[in-house]
Amino acid sequence: MAIKFEGQFDVTATPEEAYAILSDTTKYAPLLPTYVSHELKDDGSADVTVKVGVGKIRGKAVVNLMRTDAVPPKRAAYSGKGKVMGGAFNMDTAFELEPHGDSGTRVNWEGSLNMFGRLVALAGGLIKPIAKKDIGRLIAAIQAALSPDQQAAGG
Repeated sequence: MAIKFEGQFDVTATPEEAYAILSDTTKYAPLLPTYVSHELKDDGSADVTVKVGVGKIRGKAVVNLMRTDAVPPKRAAYSGKGKVMGGAFNMDTAFELEPHGDSGTRVNWEGSLNMFGRLVALAGGLIKPIAKKDIGRLIAAIQAALSPDQQAAGG
Protein backbone atom coordinates (compact mmCIF):
# COMPACT_ATOMS: atom_id res chain seq x y z
CA MET A 1 0.00 0.00 0.00
CA ALA A 2 1.51 3.31 -1.13
CA ILE A 3 0.38 6.71 0.15
CA LYS A 4 1.70 10.07 -1.05
CA PHE A 5 1.26 13.45 0.63
CA GLU A 6 2.23 17.02 -0.15
CA GLY A 7 1.39 20.57 0.81
CA GLN A 8 2.70 23.91 1.93
CA PHE A 9 2.34 26.27 4.85
CA ASP A 10 3.82 29.54 6.06
CA VAL A 11 5.55 30.10 9.40
CA THR A 12 7.03 33.10 11.18
CA ALA A 13 10.47 31.49 11.63
CA THR A 14 13.21 32.54 9.23
CA PRO A 15 14.45 29.92 6.74
CA GLU A 16 17.55 29.50 8.91
CA GLU A 17 15.46 28.90 12.05
CA ALA A 18 13.14 26.49 10.22
CA TYR A 19 16.09 24.62 8.74
CA ALA A 20 17.71 24.31 12.18
CA ILE A 21 14.68 22.36 13.43
CA LEU A 22 13.76 20.40 10.30
CA SER A 23 17.32 19.24 9.57
CA ASP A 24 18.14 18.06 13.10
CA THR A 25 16.77 14.61 13.88
CA THR A 26 16.80 15.32 17.63
CA LYS A 27 14.49 18.32 17.08
CA TYR A 28 12.40 16.88 14.22
CA ALA A 29 11.67 13.39 15.63
CA PRO A 30 9.81 14.62 18.75
CA LEU A 31 7.36 16.45 16.46
CA LEU A 32 6.12 13.12 15.06
CA PRO A 33 2.62 12.19 16.24
CA THR A 34 2.63 9.56 18.98
CA TYR A 35 6.40 10.02 19.47
CA VAL A 36 7.80 7.92 22.30
CA SER A 37 11.59 8.18 22.06
CA HIS A 38 14.62 8.22 19.80
CA GLU A 39 18.12 6.82 19.97
CA LEU A 40 20.94 8.25 17.86
CA LYS A 41 23.08 5.73 15.98
CA ASP A 42 26.75 5.88 15.02
CA ASP A 43 25.87 6.16 11.31
CA GLY A 44 23.99 9.44 11.91
CA SER A 45 20.54 7.85 11.79
CA ALA A 46 18.11 7.59 14.69
CA ASP A 47 15.85 4.76 15.78
CA VAL A 48 12.57 6.55 16.50
CA THR A 49 9.84 4.76 18.47
CA VAL A 50 6.21 5.82 17.98
CA LYS A 51 2.90 4.40 19.16
CA VAL A 52 0.72 2.99 16.39
CA GLY A 53 -2.86 1.89 16.27
CA VAL A 54 -5.31 0.74 13.64
CA GLY A 55 -8.73 -0.06 15.05
CA LYS A 56 -8.18 -2.30 18.06
CA ILE A 57 -4.68 -3.23 16.94
CA ARG A 58 -2.19 -1.27 19.08
CA GLY A 59 1.54 -1.36 19.48
CA LYS A 60 4.79 0.46 18.85
CA ALA A 61 6.81 0.90 15.71
CA VAL A 62 10.49 1.63 15.42
CA VAL A 63 11.64 3.51 12.34
CA ASN A 64 15.28 4.00 11.46
CA LEU A 65 15.24 7.63 10.32
CA MET A 66 18.17 8.93 8.25
CA ARG A 67 18.59 12.46 6.97
CA THR A 68 19.24 11.99 3.25
CA ASP A 69 19.58 15.59 2.12
CA ALA A 70 20.56 18.82 3.81
CA VAL A 71 21.07 22.09 1.95
CA PRO A 72 21.16 24.96 4.46
CA PRO A 73 18.79 26.80 4.74
CA LYS A 74 16.77 25.48 1.79
CA ARG A 75 16.13 21.74 2.05
CA ALA A 76 16.01 18.88 4.52
CA ALA A 77 14.93 15.34 3.66
CA TYR A 78 14.63 12.03 5.49
CA SER A 79 14.21 8.39 4.62
CA GLY A 80 13.00 5.78 7.05
CA LYS A 81 12.51 2.04 7.29
CA GLY A 82 10.62 0.29 10.02
CA LYS A 83 8.69 -2.68 11.25
CA VAL A 84 5.26 -2.62 12.77
CA MET A 85 3.06 -5.47 14.01
CA GLY A 86 4.06 -8.15 11.52
CA GLY A 87 4.56 -5.70 8.68
CA ALA A 88 7.14 -3.28 7.40
CA PHE A 89 7.19 0.19 5.92
CA ASN A 90 9.40 2.65 4.09
CA MET A 91 8.89 6.38 4.27
CA ASP A 92 10.40 9.47 2.69
CA THR A 93 9.78 13.11 3.51
CA ALA A 94 11.30 16.36 2.27
CA PHE A 95 10.98 20.01 3.21
CA GLU A 96 11.81 22.84 0.79
CA LEU A 97 12.18 26.22 2.51
CA GLU A 98 11.90 29.64 0.90
CA PRO A 99 11.71 33.16 2.34
CA HIS A 100 8.14 34.44 2.59
CA GLY A 101 6.86 37.80 3.76
CA ASP A 102 9.00 40.09 5.88
CA SER A 103 10.99 37.43 7.75
CA GLY A 104 8.95 34.24 7.55
CA THR A 105 9.28 31.03 5.60
CA ARG A 106 7.11 29.08 3.19
CA VAL A 107 7.53 25.36 3.81
CA ASN A 108 6.77 23.11 0.84
CA TRP A 109 6.66 19.49 1.91
CA GLU A 110 6.11 16.08 0.39
CA GLY A 111 6.18 12.56 1.68
CA SER A 112 5.41 8.97 0.88
CA LEU A 113 4.64 5.90 2.91
CA ASN A 114 4.81 2.34 1.59
CA MET A 115 3.48 -0.40 3.87
CA PHE A 116 3.43 -4.12 3.34
CA GLY A 117 2.85 -7.27 5.34
CA ARG A 118 0.29 -8.61 7.76
CA LEU A 119 -0.94 -5.24 9.08
CA VAL A 120 -1.93 -4.13 5.56
CA ALA A 121 -3.76 -7.43 5.03
CA LEU A 122 -5.66 -7.07 8.33
CA ALA A 123 -6.43 -3.34 8.33
CA GLY A 124 -5.78 -2.13 4.78
CA GLY A 125 -8.76 0.24 4.39
CA LEU A 126 -8.18 1.88 7.76
CA ILE A 127 -4.52 2.73 7.23
CA LYS A 128 -4.87 5.59 4.74
CA PRO A 129 -7.29 7.72 6.85
CA ILE A 130 -5.15 7.19 9.95
CA ALA A 131 -1.99 8.10 8.03
CA LYS A 132 -3.65 11.27 6.71
CA LYS A 133 -4.71 12.24 10.23
CA ASP A 134 -1.19 11.64 11.59
CA ILE A 135 0.36 13.65 8.75
CA GLY A 136 -2.01 16.50 9.63
CA ARG A 137 -0.90 16.26 13.26
CA LEU A 138 2.76 16.30 12.22
CA ILE A 139 2.27 19.40 10.06
CA ALA A 140 0.42 21.14 12.91
CA ALA A 141 3.30 20.29 15.29
CA ILE A 142 5.86 21.64 12.82
CA GLN A 143 3.83 24.83 12.34
CA ALA A 144 3.61 25.31 16.12
CA ALA A 145 7.37 24.76 16.51
CA LEU A 146 8.17 27.22 13.70
CA SER A 147 5.63 29.90 14.68
CA PRO A 148 5.79 29.91 18.49
CA ASP A 149 4.76 33.58 18.64
CA GLN A 150 1.44 32.76 16.91
CA GLN A 151 0.78 29.93 19.38
CA ALA A 152 1.46 32.20 22.35
CA ALA A 153 -0.96 34.76 20.92
CA GLY A 154 -3.61 32.06 20.50
CA GLY A 155 -3.26 31.95 16.72
